[in-house]
Amino acid sequence: MADFHTKTFYGQKTSVRITSPSRQVPYIFLSCINRKDNGSWEKPSEGEGKTVRLSIEEIICISEVLYRRSANWRGYHVFRERKTEIYVGWEDESRQVLLIKIGDYTKKLRFPNINFMTMMLDHILEEKIEFATSGTFETKTKEAAELDEEAEYGVFSEHITARDGLHIVETTEYSASRDTAEIDAIIKVESPKALLITLDSGEEFWVPKSTIHSNYNTSEKKKSQKFIVDKWIIEKYKILGK
Repeated sequence: MADFHTKTFYGQKTSVRITSPSRQVPYIFLSCINRKDNGSWEKPSEGEGKTVRLSIEEIICISEVLYRRSANWRGYHVFRERKTEIYVGWEDESRQVLLIKIGDYTKKLRFPNINFMTMMLDHILEEKIEFATSGTFETKTKEAAELDEEAEYGVFSEHITARDGLHIVETTEYSASRDTAEIDAIIKVESPKALLITLDSGEEFWVPKSTIHSNYNTSEKKKSQKFIVDKWIIEKYKILGK
């Protein structure tokens, strides 16, 4: 059984690449690259193109789209003040053309590449669930350990229902942030990991509790409170912070 997997789905102008550096690490890399004017392709190894790291949970979300059980998945990665939007979804309700977007890069996939990607992610998921979630810390490679310790990550998901009843899943993966902003809001609903808050404008959205850096009272459901939250929340929902 191989330890490393990579596959590039080429197009005329844009290509997408899936890379699993090791079955022992709980993530893959998804890259989009463009063809240059001279005919050569951008090289992610030289900082060209756009590359994001996807967790096992995010791979599962993409698989749900590929199996047509979800309409689309949108992810927001926020790391060291860099924000990247990732989108995987169907071009229309016929679900014959898959759109993959990473930042400003967009790639379309059709049969048989859609089937190839589906089978590849199934295989990678099976490997990672077996090898990246078991064993001891000492069994990990030095490279894997260093990458795991690079940053503290959190993942927050929101679920929406599309017109045809399929789920739309939106995930925000964020690193521990030191940049914060202050907002005024009312707590509407509390879940174990998040608060549904309402702004003075009437806008509502979920905020992960791990991104709130001020005290709040969940029993005060009708009173406006001040919240100090990670700055990426402000950027994501385009809230005007104080």
